[in-house]
Amino acid sequence: MTTPLMEWGRHDWTGTAADFHAMELPAERALWWCQVQDPTVILGSTQTVDDVDQNIAVESGLLVSRRRSGGGAVFVHPTDSVWVDITISRNDPLWKDDVVQSMLWLGDLFVAALSSWVQAQVYRDSFSTGVDGRVVCFASSSPGEVFVGTDKLVGISQRRSRDGARFQCVLYRQWQPAEWSHVLASPDVRSRVADIPVATLDIPALTLVNAISEQLSLLGGEESGEIWG
Repeated sequence: MTTPLMEWGRHDWTGTAADFHAMELPAERALWWCQVQDPTVILGSTQTVDDVDQNIAVESGLLVSRRRSGGGAVFVHPTDSVWVDITISRNDPLWKDDVVQSMLWLGDLFVAALSSWVQAQVYRDSFSTGVDGRVVCFASSSPGEVFVGTDKLVGISQRRSRDGARFQCVLYRQWQPAEWSHVLASPDVRSRVADIPVATLDIPALTLVNAISEQLSLLGGEESGEIWG
């Protein structure tokens, strides 16, 4: 077995959500900060295109993309959201074969990285879609995601392969569902999006990403899996 690189790479990337999702990121320790150029609704891998009204999206100037990780739709915005992908290899001490346990270390890391601004906790119960979680990501609760009380602060989805894992993480500086919820096809879901409890952190995106990157840099050596697992 090869020994994984313990240092964390840092990549600041700007472009479209579709282009970023199409990239095959190396299976190594790295943080990728994706700064999208346009507001985009990103569908989960198992969602149908019928979950959104493509015509309304075009008329509204919203892009619609798809990721290869699961969960409901996520809205990303050039300034209102912060999107980072965290990658590790399958040989990394942070890797967990148990999918239920696999994101807990990352949730703990976010809690520590954001502790200067907010007191948050990691969701450790069973996965729950809630009423609309299969359509909208922030309406569900997955082990490893980060909450402030009952309000979701960090949504995380995961893509696993034979080489490693790619954790796709989004938090909001501002939560303005009226900007995008009108493209959802279901009138019932649209009517409830404004009531989804979402925690926001109106801190400059670069400051937040730097804090996450600095916290990752503390995860070094073979014992890091136990520290954060």
